[in-house]
Amino acid sequence: QRKAFGARGSFEPLPLRCTSYTNQSIQENGNDLWGTSKELYEEAGGARVRQHINPLKKELQVPTQAPEWTECFLDPSLPLEVDVGCGSGRFLLARARRGTAATTAGEGSAGTSPSPSRNYLGMDIRNKLVDRSLKWAELLGAGANLHYMTTNATVSFRSVLSGYPGGVAFVSVQYPDPHFKKRHHKRRIVQDDFIQQIALVLSETGHVFLQSDVKEVIVDMCSRFDASESFRRATGDEVLALAAGNGCEEGVSAASVASVFDSEGWIAFNPTNIPTEREVHAQADGESVYRALFRKTNKQ
Repeated sequence: QRKAFGARGSFEPLPLRCTSYTNQSIQENGNDLWGTSKELYEEAGGARVRQHINPLKKELQVPTQAPEWTECFLDPSLPLEVDVGCGSGRFLLARARRGTAATTAGEGSAGTSPSPSRNYLGMDIRNKLVDRSLKWAELLGAGANLHYMTTNATVSFRSVLSGYPGGVAFVSVQYPDPHFKKRHHKRRIVQDDFIQQIALVLSETGHVFLQSDVKEVIVDMCSRFDASESFRRATGDEVLALAAGNGCEEGVSAASVASVFDSEGWIAFNPTNIPTEREVHAQADGESVYRALFRKTNKQ
């Protein structure tokens, strides 16, 4: 029986696996895959936002300054994971809470506070979603190593993160707004300058994870990373190592490097072991999901 949310602040990690998800798996016993519940929704309140916001608006072109990291995280010396365009924030909420639970599983004595091994930062352009995500983190007791901020990451990634004390270890861009019209392609998150900002901030051993259910969008993102001298595609061994580090027990231990990628070269499973809402719905509807992982080349 899967259980993620009981009394407020209590958390039982979800079974660790890399698999497909269905709409039926979103809600079980009042709890969903990310540890949120009807009670949490009611207490935090709703967030009505526009689906599409023009990131090229004048007021969104001013780089955001870095926050006081000691006000965001209990220990800013920990490595940081960043989810760009985090939306509702559920992905990082589950990552942060599962990471803390996994770190402390079987350790310490009763009454000992969990000690997270990483910090997590969500960046999104829609302030109402960010405000609600912060409320969720507070209500679930995840604020020690989880923070969200309103910013245009395409403009502000470097200005926000270049001085982060613990270094940036992982960056994800998942299911970004496709902006299908050609004249709107310049509104997409992944642009050449954004990639250069990541290259200047990401640690030497860091990862960049890309995911979309729109093939045109993932091809565009990957072609830009492929063209950058600062990044290369991760090998099958590197994908498996990341998946194992994220607790992907099912299928990974017996997997061969050749089975990591599908016939078109996309990663065949989610190595983060946490789905976004979009991934759940896309797979439930039988849609394809395209994934890629990049590493630093140490060339700037």
